[in-house]
Amino acid sequence: MRAPTPLDRLFSLFPLWPLLTGVIAGVCWADKFGTGDFVLAAIIGIITLLCFRKLPITLLVLGALLGHVTHGLVINHQATWLRTVQAKQPSANIALTGVVIQTLGPTQGGPYLIKVRDAEDLPSGVRILLNAKRHAPLKYGDIINLNGTLHAVTPRRNPHGFDRAAWLHRLGADLTLETHQAITVTGVSPIRKPVRILTDWRHHLRKKMTTGLDPDSEEAQLIRAVVLGERPPRDSKMIENFRNSGALHVFAVSGLHVGMVGTLIGGLLWFLRAPRWALISGIILGMALYAGITGLRPPAVRAVLMASIFLSGFLIQRRPSLINSLAASAIIVLLGDGHQIFTPGFQLSYGVLLALAVATGLWIQILKPMAEIDPFMPRLLLTPWQERILSGRKWLRNSLSVSLAAWMGSAPLIWIHFGIITPIGILAGIPLMLIVFLILALAMLGLAAGSLWEPAGKAVTQANAIVAHTAYHAATFFAHIPGGHHYHQPHRPPNGRIIVFDLPYGGGANFLDLGGGILLDCGRRDHFTRHVQPTLNQLRLTPDSLIVSHADSKHSGGMSHCLASFQPKQAIIPRSDLLSQSYRTFLSQAKNEHCRLVIPHANQIFHIEPGVYLEILHAPVEIEGHGLADDSGLVIRLHWHGWRILFTGDAGMITETRLLDSGKDLSADLIVMGRNSDDFTGSQIFYQAVTPQAIITSNCPFPARERIPERWIHLTQKLGIHTFDQLQTGAVTLTLEHDQLTLTPTLDSTRPITLKH
Repeated sequence: MRAPTPLDRLFSLFPLWPLLTGVIAGVCWADKFGTGDFVLAAIIGIITLLCFRKLPITLLVLGALLGHVTHGLVINHQATWLRTVQAKQPSANIALTGVVIQTLGPTQGGPYLIKVRDAEDLPSGVRILLNAKRHAPLKYGDIINLNGTLHAVTPRRNPHGFDRAAWLHRLGADLTLETHQAITVTGVSPIRKPVRILTDWRHHLRKKMTTGLDPDSEEAQLIRAVVLGERPPRDSKMIENFRNSGALHVFAVSGLHVGMVGTLIGGLLWFLRAPRWALISGIILGMALYAGITGLRPPAVRAVLMASIFLSGFLIQRRPSLINSLAASAIIVLLGDGHQIFTPGFQLSYGVLLALAVATGLWIQILKPMAEIDPFMPRLLLTPWQERILSGRKWLRNSLSVSLAAWMGSAPLIWIHFGIITPIGILAGIPLMLIVFLILALAMLGLAAGSLWEPAGKAVTQANAIVAHTAYHAATFFAHIPGGHHYHQPHRPPNGRIIVFDLPYGGGANFLDLGGGILLDCGRRDHFTRHVQPTLNQLRLTPDSLIVSHADSKHSGGMSHCLASFQPKQAIIPRSDLLSQSYRTFLSQAKNEHCRLVIPHANQIFHIEPGVYLEILHAPVEIEGHGLADDSGLVIRLHWHGWRILFTGDAGMITETRLLDSGKDLSADLIVMGRNSDDFTGSQIFYQAVTPQAIITSNCPFPARERIPERWIHLTQKLGIHTFDQLQTGAVTLTLEHDQLTLTPTLDSTRPITLKH
């Protein structure tokens, strides 16, 4: 008989890993190609089985076929719906029945993720994003009948920001549904009633666990984040400090939280002398209830599944294997939802646990000297104090080993997905995880005590607030240690770049990555935080100067937020007496923040760096009266190493006439423009004076006055001007290289163009 090879011995120890490998391969293949070639794949698999009659090969092929067919059917159904909607453009009206399976918004007003039960001739089981802000709030498990219009999820329109379309695709939704009629709730899904009840508990517990605290205080926010996974507000410094300390995962209910809850429940049952079967069953049930209360988030569900498989081994009196338990749970998860393998959460969950299983023992051996005494020192001669010190050293060695192993598993993935690496997390994780465990324990104790006697619950909550305060300051301390974290620095073109953002409803924002960085308009605050700030954060760009072209909320409504976020040195403004409320708030805040306000005059020059400067062509301060906002704005020409770019904002015929009457040289290679809400924008005589090679223009279907008129399109075609319609291009990035100006759209539907002198 042939002696077993090392590979045979490995597969005998971990028999499920060939099956998992096959499932992963099948899911990836189906995600790329669907199930169109399933028959061919099955034939190849059968031939492989006949040629290699070994159990690992059999499991590998079986896993590949299972992964291929389960995920392939999901992909095919999503593609069928998407093709149907695209064939019915511009509108695809539909009546369907579905069940609410998730609320994606911060409030109960949606949007909602629904799973389709019945929809005319289309396959059921597909997920759709439902926008129903004008309707009464829906709840998890509601069975609904509705009519509406289907649209494909819009792709990312601004560079480097959050890709909402890709995120929704991995949730199984490629379409959004806009409703125009009342939504009828016909009942509640029976299988979802338990989780619905737990969701109601969540709203009750959310208030109870911070009783006596200011709901908006940092302590209350941190307690809710740790216990319920409720993310603090976007502009909170808390998120940044925990991210830079390597402990941001405390804000997402994950395996860490589920494990802590299981530990607390297990400790209580052990103290009560519960038998093994009751202890293990209680731990599993408690973790499942916690996952349900926190919204059945995928990381929590995965953790409960992993823990259940692992702990079940003790029930049948078998020694469980963490690595095999990981494989078993991953197989179940991927066969149920193959999309999860492509998400950072899945990769981090299993990557960290696999690293813990494999590398913890290795690090314990490496750090073994930390917990040893002199070999010539008999253990019996140690004093009680020395014994305690030795026990502390062993605990520190084990904690460091776990922290190092977890960091090995998470650091590469965090760097790939989020562009940050946090060596300080190896040390910070030990005290912070202990404090987080204490916050979770005190929250549970406070809820229990408060249900018996409210003053006792409030006392525990106050103590928990002190612990939460300590956690926040500890994270802040670790976050500010030099060299404790490093961000990926994206490539910056040698001559800088300009990003012309695409904002809804005719808003405008531009970033000039020149000198110290200039933000020329920012849009409304909500548009800035959703469309502009993610790009700046991803590219690690922080402007030191702001420019307000004109006092319109769609262009400068978020400037006060920019002041708080970037602490700029100066801001160029059109004038100080304009009436917009958001603009006046910005001026007041700028003075308080010691941001120098500059009101320019016509022909004034602002040098940025050698070969780059701004020239003011139209200065509203020189105009009598207030006038309309769109025609009371700055018109700026950027000189960029020999290239001239004209930023006209929302200037209309009135401003264009003023510029023409001034007799100035208005020539520019490129115009960046919006639409004037009360006047025609872009006259032939003005373009003949400017002689641009290309124009980047906003174009919003609604409201109608922000839409590009047909006659304007004919005019630019007649003059031979390249037009970048942002409805078709999304944001446009300008780069300068070898005396050539390249305009690169964000959307693939338009090709880049290169301008030459």
